[in-house]
Amino acid sequence: MAGWKFFKGCRDNWFSHNIYNWIDASEYPAADILHERCVPAVIRHTLEPFTDMFLEEIRFVPEGSWKERGKPLLDNVQAFYFVRIKEILSGVHIADLRVFLPMHWNGRFMGIAGAGTNMETDWDKEQTTNLTSWPMAVRNGFACVVCDGATGMFVDSGWGFKDGDLDWQLIRNWAFHGTHDMTVTAKAVVEACYGQKIYKSYMHGTSGGGRQIILEAEHYPDDYDGLWADGPLYDFYNLMFSCLWAAVVYYNEPHKVPLNRFKLAHKLARSSRKLRGIPYDLSEECWQDFVTGLPGTEIDDIDIITVEDVMVMMKVWNGPVLSDGKRVTYGFGPEIIQWPVGPRQFGYMKLHEDGTITQIPFAVQFLRWLVRDPLWDLKKCSYEEFEKIYLEHKEEFREFAFYEADLDRFASCGGKLMITHGTGDHVAPNQLTLDYYYKALRRCGDEEKLRDHLRVFFPEYGGHALYDWDGPNVTNASGLGALMQWVEKDLPPEQLQTVNYDFEQDRLIRKSTVEAFKLFDGASG
Repeated sequence: MAGWKFFKGCRDNWFSHNIYNWIDASEYPAADILHERCVPAVIRHTLEPFTDMFLEEIRFVPEGSWKERGKPLLDNVQAFYFVRIKEILSGVHIADLRVFLPMHWNGRFMGIAGAGTNMETDWDKEQTTNLTSWPMAVRNGFACVVCDGATGMFVDSGWGFKDGDLDWQLIRNWAFHGTHDMTVTAKAVVEACYGQKIYKSYMHGTSGGGRQIILEAEHYPDDYDGLWADGPLYDFYNLMFSCLWAAVVYYNEPHKVPLNRFKLAHKLARSSRKLRGIPYDLSEECWQDFVTGLPGTEIDDIDIITVEDVMVMMKVWNGPVLSDGKRVTYGFGPEIIQWPVGPRQFGYMKLHEDGTITQIPFAVQFLRWLVRDPLWDLKKCSYEEFEKIYLEHKEEFREFAFYEADLDRFASCGGKLMITHGTGDHVAPNQLTLDYYYKALRRCGDEEKLRDHLRVFFPEYGGHALYDWDGPNVTNASGLGALMQWVEKDLPPEQLQTVNYDFEQDRLIRKSTVEAFKLFDGASG
């Protein structure tokens, strides 16, 4: 495993940075057999059992550089073979599946996850995140696969519709079996081309990719030996309404709260020792005191936070609430940043000059699925309409909860699942992962037994996979390196390395560790 090291000059060629590297692939001998076996005849024969998979392209990329249109040159890649396969979905859609086979293969396989409502993300957009991309996997010597599932890699709210209704087959492929089909196909190709069995298989994903990880563990426990989900999107149905709530409040409340009020409340919440580590919840006395103390707080010499400001801010912080007073799911309290930081577009409180507010794209897409309109605009949605949509479609989309916490078969297969979730996550509240842990513990009945196959970490104030957010996040190298030690040497991770990094200035802000979460001191729950 590569040692820990930071160095300058990584911004344009960022895969060289050690937060993305944990294996020196050059130590593995060149797999010259690829020149003989990564050929059309072998791969077509391998694909025969997969009736919807068709070989389209094989290419050899020599050591040195990789260039895609509109993206920076990567000049530090090792030599690899590139196999493109077309998958026919529902007899109509064409998915793009690509297998990457490095010449210096470490003997392992890695599945590459997507994000949001896409099965693939753009590797060039992952510089400041801990998402694992195919160039990163290849550089570390993994054979790997990525597939767009006919969803593309950019959220445009366009896919998922068919003849005025929903394309249920395509949506369910994205939600469930698409990742499994991608995995088993690619594994067969990898083993045929290298002429030997894969030693161990891994997958890491964040957000919607974290959802893919959880589904793999619960539904396809044989696919991977080690899985790492970061900030996973559990309870997808309720969460989407939570993600859209700030915009609904903004469009429906006559009183518009300037963003500087939210920022000041955040600063005050984060500086309070009484609130540290306690998610926003008005049943907690400390949060009651905080909220009641906000009115009259000075912003500058002539401006203060008003009672009207606090009433609206509380609606945002509480999360979606139905007319009967029932809260749908967790909200995003004042301790969590809800506006962009630097060039980032994350945050539901980004106001625009035209009076609109940022809406997270994959949540908008899901809402448009519910109303069966790919162009539906949230600006026209009243509180009453929002509630009506929520109640009318909850049963129809119950299968998209992704919240079973049934890891029995995964544990029986010897699988290891690691979940990380920053307490400052601004897309998926970290309380969802805590609830998942509780649910898994109730199923298992013994925490020490549960920790044999599940470890959970909560980096303090870590954002949604970002290294350059408000708090540190687990690095690719630390997370995947620890997962491999757990799978291959039975050394469970007790702590993980976390990092805050300023990519604009190319400097380390903070390096720390996060301990594995444990509820009980004893052996049982």
